Amino acid sequence: MVRNATAVLPPNLYEWGKSMKLHRLIPCLTAVLLAAGCSGIAEPMRTDSHNLRPHSDVFQQTLADGYRKLGQFEDSTWHWDYIPAQIFYEKSVMAGNGQPVPVGDPIEWNVRRSHPPMFGHYVVGFSSKRTLDTALDYRARLSAWIAANKARDPVTTAQQQVAFECWLEQMAEDDYEEVQFCGLNPALWVVAQQTQAPPPAPAPAPAARTYLVFFDFDRSDITPEAAAIIRQAADDAKRQNVRLIVATGHADRSGPTDYNQRLSERRAASVRAALVREGIPANTIQTSGRGENDNLVATADGVREPRNRRVEIAFR
Repeated sequence: MVRNATAVLPPNLYEWGKSMKLHRLIPCLTAVLLAAGCSGIAEPMRTDSHNLRPHSDVFQQTLADGYRKLGQFEDSTWHWDYIPAQIFYEKSVMAGNGQPVPVGDPIEWNVRRSHPPMFGHYVVGFSSKRTLDTALDYRARLSAWIAANKARDPVTTAQQQVAFECWLEQMAEDDYEEVQFCGLNPALWVVAQQTQAPPPAPAPAPAARTYLVFFDFDRSDITPEAAAIIRQAADDAKRQNVRLIVATGHADRSGPTDYNQRLSERRAASVRAALVREGIPANTIQTSGRGENDNLVATADGVREPRNRRVEIAFR
């Protein structure tokens, strides 16, 4: 079972440490005065950490308490890891004063150094690149998880930050026995996938527009008003990169049916020629005539209706 990271120093850890780390006590047992000097290294920050006032921010307060307990653990009379103790006390003071405390950096803990300098020489630093890569991956995942969940669960996120720093320090010392007491739980670091909003729907295509070109009675020539409509249709076709333009001619019901069929075809041809003059390629224009069929305005046979004398221009 993973322990609560704020309880970094469970009572049984103290007893366990006394039995498992006697090798670190031997030098100071033979040099009591030297040991007294060792404890003084972390003394100023230890005092500041213990004298902190409670902080109103739960996350900051939990960090301050957790880092102080880590400092106490490293600073204990049977442990004598005063350099890490100093680091943890400093972070406790930062958190207690409301300063941001970044998640521990594996690169900083990976510095190979003699530690502590007054007792023999055992080096600190990750034993393999694989361990460093794991630590860097943990840091990235933990940082993202804290950012996503700190406001909702400030206690657990702060506990895991402290637990990660504990894990870093123990792994850097190749102290795999103590790692289990840090309370690190990577299984918690699951950042809920943000539900991505669907991409915006493409802008609706402009509604198909039909351009109406009207003609005088029994005529197929282009009037000035008709020319303006054709020019607008040509401009729009160029802007929209239209590939096919259909011009369909019509006639009213005045006159013989076969005559009106031919008249509607001549009107469509006139519009085609005008579109070509406006720069539309001739091979993109299709024409046809509907004669008296498909009147815009229903009339009786033989009725002159201006709105039925037309050509409809449509884009395809």
